Amino acid sequence: MSVAVMFAAMMNWALLRVPSASAGEEVFAAVTLCTGRQAACRAVWLWPVDQPAVIADFDPPDRPWLSGHRGVDLQASDGDELYAPADGIISFAGSVGGKSVVSVNHGDLVSTFEPAHTEGVAGTAVRRGDVIGEVGGASDHCDGRCLHWGVRRVRLQNEGTATTYLDPLARVRPMRIGLKPD
Repeated sequence: MSVAVMFAAMMNWALLRVPSASAGEEVFAAVTLCTGRQAACRAVWLWPVDQPAVIADFDPPDRPWLSGHRGVDLQASDGDELYAPADGIISFAGSVGGKSVVSVNHGDLVSTFEPAHTEGVAGTAVRRGDVIGEVGGASDHCDGRCLHWGVRRVRLQNEGTATTYLDPLARVRPMRIGLKPD
């Protein structure tokens, strides 16, 4: 185990290896969850509903086609406002398999909300914190008691696309990121 990894474990950090601007070099990004009211820490994304309470956790499938819970369920009621967690573009608003769905493309990530509806149309730009719609509509998952929030990364590959489901909670927890030499 390297000294950097041992020190990170002692400090309760997660270390991420990131390529640097110089070809062939790498640096570590140390990610620390913030505690208390530290001004330098803030969440990367906002919660999509007011006063969020998680009622079902993220449980990713072992393979993209297997069963799993590809997001989190947040306590919410029909009519609650839906906020853009980050800047993006509404990429879909409508029905999928009889469910009311709104999706926002944030670059390499996509947030999907269900049940939700919006007056916005595909292509509408949204800013972090904007009201983009409301909770409600058809769902066989939440039945007026929650909002399902999923986040996925879609990457183009040689023979199609690869989808990776991510835990939305990792984006709303305040964290400080600092670069540490290897």
